[in-house]
Amino acid sequence: MKQIVTLGISLKDEHKRRLLAIGELRIEDSPSSVKDFLSKAKGADVVYSNGSYLLDSLPKLKKVFVTYPYVELGVFDSEKLRKKGVLVANSQGGNRDSIVEWVMYMVLSLFRKFGPQVRAAENYAVELQESLQGKNVLIIGHGSIGSKVGELCRAFGMVVIFYERGDDLAISKNADLIVNALNCNSSSKNLLNKKFFMNLKKGSYYVTFVRPYTYDIDALIASIDAGIVAGAGIDCDPEKFGDTTNAFYQKALRNPKILVTPHIAFSTKQAVANGAEIAVQNIESFLKGKPQNILKKK
Repeated sequence: MKQIVTLGISLKDEHKRRLLAIGELRIEDSPSSVKDFLSKAKGADVVYSNGSYLLDSLPKLKKVFVTYPYVELGVFDSEKLRKKGVLVANSQGGNRDSIVEWVMYMVLSLFRKFGPQVRAAENYAVELQESLQGKNVLIIGHGSIGSKVGELCRAFGMVVIFYERGDDLAISKNADLIVNALNCNSSSKNLLNKKFFMNLKKGSYYVTFVRPYTYDIDALIASIDAGIVAGAGIDCDPEKFGDTTNAFYQKALRNPKILVTPHIAFSTKQAVANGAEIAVQNIESFLKGKPQNILKKK
């Protein structure tokens, strides 16, 4: 039977039963280093990882199927890995609904500024804010999450435009809102740079839940300080979940026009359960000879 190794995964009884039915299961603690990862994964046909040291370990693996219970991992060359017999599968769609909810919360917070009005204890002069109705939104990235954000934005009466690989980013010039839903690959590295942020429509907003690999946080802040971008909503992926002490979070926090959260956009019970279920399905499909959710990156 094929050997399945889990690294730092807390398996539900049902998932353990299903994996034992299709292979020999070895349960290991989360690795403490790349060396520890490779030692614990030695001899495995399948590695089910919690993500710790996974990205750095990938180039050192051979003839193994790897999966994990979330979506984005980072940048790697999937073709080089394939030539060594390594396939990597993510849990596509597992956290989609939870992240989309976070995006829409941020969009409403930026345009309507509800925060200070919730549980107001004193009278204050009411300021008229902006409705989402009729606003132009550019969604950069047309994958599972970006597509769902587009559906909800249309439901709010917004005019939705998608940026796809190879398009001219000049389409952003009339956008009232930019939502960055890019994946990490060679073509998306720092795609949203100083030129991009400085050429946005004055008074526009920027929302992102993806890794800063795809955008220049300093350029965004410079655009805000220049009075171009009116504000932003950022979830700090890939910083440690809930960590507010890291340099990236602190940099965003220092700007009062940035609504920043510490990598919690995904954080629902449903997203975690979905990711774990999809990862187990990935293993089952692979061992049946029908691999699914295989990542193609470079």
